[in-house]
Amino acid sequence: MFALKNVNLIDGTGKEPMPQCTILMEHEKFKEIGTDIPVPSGAMVMDLQGKTVIPGLIDAHVHISGSSRLDRPGMSHLVPSYDFAEMREGCLRWGVIAVRSCGHFMEETLVFRDGVNNGTIERSPRVCLSGPMFQSRGGHPCYTVFMSDPEVEQYACAVIDDDTQIEPIIRQSKEQGADFTKIFYAHLNKMDYPNPVPRISKQKLKEIIDISHQYGLSVTVHVDCPAEMLDAVQYGADCIEHMIGAGELENKISDELIELTKKSGAVVDPTMISIKRFDPMGSAPSIWDAVKEAVRKCYDAGIPMAVGCDAGIPFVPFGEAVHDEMACLNEAGIPPLEVIAMATGGNAKLLKMEDHIGTIEPGKDADLIVLEKNPLEDIRNTKTIQLVVSKGKIVTDCFSDK
Repeated sequence: MFALKNVNLIDGTGKEPMPQCTILMEHEKFKEIGTDIPVPSGAMVMDLQGKTVIPGLIDAHVHISGSSRLDRPGMSHLVPSYDFAEMREGCLRWGVIAVRSCGHFMEETLVFRDGVNNGTIERSPRVCLSGPMFQSRGGHPCYTVFMSDPEVEQYACAVIDDDTQIEPIIRQSKEQGADFTKIFYAHLNKMDYPNPVPRISKQKLKEIIDISHQYGLSVTVHVDCPAEMLDAVQYGADCIEHMIGAGELENKISDELIELTKKSGAVVDPTMISIKRFDPMGSAPSIWDAVKEAVRKCYDAGIPMAVGCDAGIPFVPFGEAVHDEMACLNEAGIPPLEVIAMATGGNAKLLKMEDHIGTIEPGKDADLIVLEKNPLEDIRNTKTIQLVVSKGKIVTDCFSDK
């Protein structure tokens, strides 16, 4: 048994912190949590007086076969990437115990995901995977950031023309074991701004969403502007990625769109840090204030929001970017306690893993982060990591660095 004593507990549910708390972990699970729990004899005990404990974090938007570095391929196979080592080690170092990958080399990533799930791959965050990235021929991202790379087109994308049959692609995706469908419904070209690229038609957008739902797959849609977000929400998207892309001049979210999004039940994943890293784009003015305003309007309206980073693209590192995204959300006006709940319990619901991760409660997997400083005093204190525990095992120990 593993016991942490005298911690300031933020449990990921949104409840107020529990000071002077004891956490008991056994057989990779949380066993007991409270302020008056006796510690059994023989337990390994850490007295963490003055430290804060939060649940392991979750990144709602990564590309696990991607890289944040410019000196590595934008997407890579399993072997050249050392079994996605950049993703695995970056996440665990920064306390990220689960990721939702929204574009990757399909077959190898599915094998990797299954290895994580069945325990043959131990040192990794849990993985939730999309099927192939639906996108227009000539569009983003295969023909923009990946520069028409034939391997990306073959292994990561479903390139759509107006006469493409959608049902066989989704059926295969479901049979392979994909967890959800990812669609690019976007026009921005960061490689040749401001010249736009083709996007899939509204008819194909609706068809992909409808057929995915018939096969029991939720759908997340990458959009660059409010007009694209409106189409995606109207056609039944379950999650909206980005809302506003860097360089987008039409960037004001209307009250009508907010109301429609709230009524639809769609989750909004603004990926603020990935937008900030590329803002301003070319000769366009900064959109950062518009992004913050859009996020605040979603939050004030009660729209469920995810904490995703787009990690695995340039300048957005795995793991650390989650902390940067949390700071951006706080800058937009969301209180630290709620940001933490979004990045833990809220994201667990999006990944459909809330039965075993996301919050510090008896019976759930023993995932937690020990922080030197209180993040409710400053959200940036989530980076003061001392210890990361995943499934009851210490995977990062920074105490020795002090």
